[in-house]
Amino acid sequence: MPGPGRDGADTLDRMSARGGTGAGDDAEAVLVAFASTSGDVAAARRIARRFQDLDEGERSALLWSEDDGAKLIAVLLLVQAMRANPDPELTDEYLSAAKSERFDDPALVDLAAEELVGAPLVGGSTGPLFALVKSDVAMVRRIAIVATLGFVKQGDAEVPLGIAGRLVRERNDTVQSALGWVLRETGKRASEAALVAFLDKNAKFLTPSARQTATEHLPPAERDRLRG
Repeated sequence: MPGPGRDGADTLDRMSARGGTGAGDDAEAVLVAFASTSGDVAAARRIARRFQDLDEGERSALLWSEDDGAKLIAVLLLVQAMRANPDPELTDEYLSAAKSERFDDPALVDLAAEELVGAPLVGGSTGPLFALVKSDVAMVRRIAIVATLGFVKQGDAEVPLGIAGRLVRERNDTVQSALGWVLRETGKRASEAALVAFLDKNAKFLTPSARQTATEHLPPAERDRLRG
């Protein structure tokens, strides 16, 4: 597998420079196929399914490329691989790219963090999530909160609210927008009472938009009180 950083990107650069490799499942073939679509997430999912057996090295070339569509498909391929055969190396590959500031689009977090980072930790140590909170990279901190959806869907409000409590004073919208969404889901799927207790203490730190999202599913009187 090409290593992180320039190795994977150089692989894609070489293929692009010579106009692709023709037939076969390689990174260039993926990009050519994606270029013929609408370019949205639904199209990227279709391409990822089509190339689900793509070689790991070619997947790495996509992940470390400068092309946004390539990175999207690579992340979806990682999710597919995790579903088929859970492997911590897939998590490591994803986080390596994120920590190297390869992700500019929040979709690369929102479509993958739960399955690649959060779900593997359910029932085990949550230390890795709390370590991500300390990252200097906003997208990595977004991963920390979005990943907790894996716990939310198991009825666990403690972990998402614990992570949210460490990020709630963050002013970066990359993090705040994710906080609003995950807090809403925590109240809806895990514990409304726990969410209300959290917001009683912390709603003032959320941006107005995040606060509005977090309270969407609360009873009208409670929602109006917390938004006020």
